[in-house]
Amino acid sequence: MKEVILEASLRKSTGKGSARQSRMAGNIPAVVYGPEIDSFPIEVSEKVMRQAVKEASFNAIFDLQVDGKTNKVLIRDIHRDPITLKVTHLDFHAISMNKPIRINVRIVLIGESIGVKTDGGILQSSMREIEISCLPKDIIEVIEVDVSELNVGDSIHVRDIDIANVTILAEERRTVVSCAAPSVVVEEETTDEEDEEGEGAEGAAAEGAEAPAEGAENEKKDEK
Repeated sequence: MKEVILEASLRKSTGKGSARQSRMAGNIPAVVYGPEIDSFPIEVSEKVMRQAVKEASFNAIFDLQVDGKTNKVLIRDIHRDPITLKVTHLDFHAISMNKPIRINVRIVLIGESIGVKTDGGILQSSMREIEISCLPKDIIEVIEVDVSELNVGDSIHVRDIDIANVTILAEERRTVVSCAAPSVVVEEETTDEEDEEGEGAEGAAAEGAEAPAEGAENEKKDEK
């Protein structure tokens, strides 16, 4: 996995006021924490962060350089403005390259299911990501699941995924993806007899509607 250098500066203070000043200066306030270090606040230039993200892959390890010291970190959380979606804060997790870490990895479906192609089946994805445990050097960007052999009624479960040097933490019996039978819509057919009965009823209703009208005319004549 590619490691990307990310330069940052130590923030002298914390709190909303400090974070606001950092953003006004074109920086992104952030915090670095981990099991073997004391957490500390930093700020990263928006421009530098954008460039680093372009170079990095999903779940990339960053060489975070702050005041001459370097920490291996992962981005654990990204906070955004709910309206503009602009990044407002970052959480960096400092890691040890010699200890396993837990991380979520995206699931990507590849191939075309036989059941979909030949029988009109419907591919149903039940998991978008999955939690794994591995050494940082073995972190993968995505987990590819091949669905090309799935027939209608078939499923792929967590237990079917096998990746070298990676432990899948999700429950083994959970369904990752399945191929369901196509939905069948049954339309009710109207028989000729029902059509005739319907026409007869409409005709009777029409004749019944005319009778009161004639009676009403006679009443008007009698009144005169």
